[in-house]
This record gives sequence, structure tokens and C-alpha cells, in this order.
Amino acid sequence: MTTPHWPLTTERLELRPVTPEDAAAFLVWRSRPEVARYMFQPPWTRELAERKLVDWSGAPFTMSGDVLVLAVVDRAGRQVIGEVLLKWAPGTGQAEVGYGFRPDVAGAGYATEAVRAALGLAFGTYGFHRVFARLDEENTPSARVCERLGMRLEARLVESDIRPDDDAWATELNYAILASELGSGSWT
Repeated sequence: MTTPHWPLTTERLELRPVTPEDAAAFLVWRSRPEVARYMFQPPWTRELAERKLVDWSGAPFTMSGDVLVLAVVDRAGRQVIGEVLLKWAPGTGQAEVGYGFRPDVAGAGYATEAVRAALGLAFGTYGFHRVFARLDEENTPSARVCERLGMRLEARLVESDIRPDDDAWATELNYAILASELGSGSWT
């Protein structure tokens, strides 16, 4: 495993480890009920955002359970517009990918571009064998991101979790991709 060279750059984005100064930016999407509901947690408060960003910044990413959270920065406007995370999962060579973005940038392809870069990091730099994403079945834009990236739907867990915003049972979809399925290898 090698150390990444930050920031990761794509055509329109930069991905870099979060800093405590990113807390206000993260609140733009993490405090919104319509976004937080798909993260299976309540909307964030300023205090929680500040605490989480301090915890995430500088945290190690070397073993099972560790989380690497990356700020997604729009290169043109130099603003943090979203987040992508990688989490070491139990089992050899497995990681979970997650992502969230400001609602005002939805539909512009930023999530697909950022997650593609995160997959390149997971497979190319960290050497993971398999990366998966877990999402609420009602979050169809997120499912489309996974499908555009070539991830396959592996499981549909019917009413497997409760959303904190409405106490409703939610069905979880699990998408995954293997390092050997990269095809052309153009992930960054």
C-alpha cells in the first residue's frame, strides 16, 4: 500500500482529506433532512459537524474499521461541494464507499466523477479487492451513480433499517465491484 499524493484531481474536481475548517461546508448537505435520511442518521448540528471533522481529519486509514473522508472541491469555484469516504470493511481486501453532495449540484455528474476517483484510490493505491456501496432503495440518483460506474446490484435487503427522520423501515441496496472488473482502468 502506498501513500496517496493529495489532492486527487479529476477533470472538474479535487479530492483531499477533510480538515476541521470543512465543518461549515459539510453542514450545507449534512444538516438537510432530505439528504441525511439517506445516510441513515439525523441531520447534523454545527457542534456535531465540528466534532466529526476534527475526528476525521488526521485519522489513520490502515486497518479494519478506519474511515478516510475526502472533501470534494469544485476546481472552478474552489468550494467544497461534497464528500466521499472509504471505510475498511471486515474481511480481507474489502472497502465500503459512501458519498454525499450539496443538493444544488445534483445532476451535474460530480458524484460519479468523485466516486470514480475514490475507486481508483481504493483499487490502485490501497490495493482493495472489492468495494461496495450500501444505499437506501429510494435514493435512485445514488443507485444510478453505482450503475454508471459498473457496480452490480448484489443484494436487496428488504426493510433492513429504520430511517431516523420518519421512523419508516427502509430497504437497503448493496452494489459492488471487484478490482478485476476495472476494464480499461481509467478510474482517475
